Amino acid sequence: MRILNITLLTGLLCLVSNIGSAGDIIEATVTSQDKRYFINLEVVINADANRVYNILTDYNNLSRISDSITESNLIYSLSDNDHRVKVSTKACVTFFCKTIVQVQDVEQLPGNVIITTSIPTKSDVDYAHSRWKVTEEDGLAHISFNSDLKPSFWVPPLIGPPLIERALRNEALAIIDGLETLAQQR
Repeated sequence: MRILNITLLTGLLCLVSNIGSAGDIIEATVTSQDKRYFINLEVVINADANRVYNILTDYNNLSRISDSITESNLIYSLSDNDHRVKVSTKACVTFFCKTIVQVQDVEQLPGNVIITTSIPTKSDVDYAHSRWKVTEEDGLAHISFNSDLKPSFWVPPLIGPPLIERALRNEALAIIDGLETLAQQR
């Protein structure tokens, strides 16, 4: 597995200068191996943790978080904690843009944990699994996000993975910025 530390550092420096209200970035890594992408993000933002969690679980309005989320809707709920959600995201890497649809089973666990698993037969990914955890820390929201994703579309070798890594990292940090902005609104 290769970690692009120099690219990560450069990308984060650019992002920090572009994201005005983002909190402290503890970790932000995207790595790739065998056509799979692994995202680990840990940040602390100036927002109420419960408000952040409520925004993340407002499945019909996820597009408020980021411009790249073009549509989201709750398909059905099996219980208060188990849902099926459809999310469409417009992802751009240099001049190439693609709308990626994911139908996900979402499980809300105790402790403000959200687990999502995409259904490959209904999604534009062969595999996608993510975990959000939102906790309160000294009046701030501590967000931990981990994801493992394998696109079902062709990614050009050599240049593709680094470009996708950068795009995934940028989007993850933009979502965090969107969460902070929404959570601070009254």
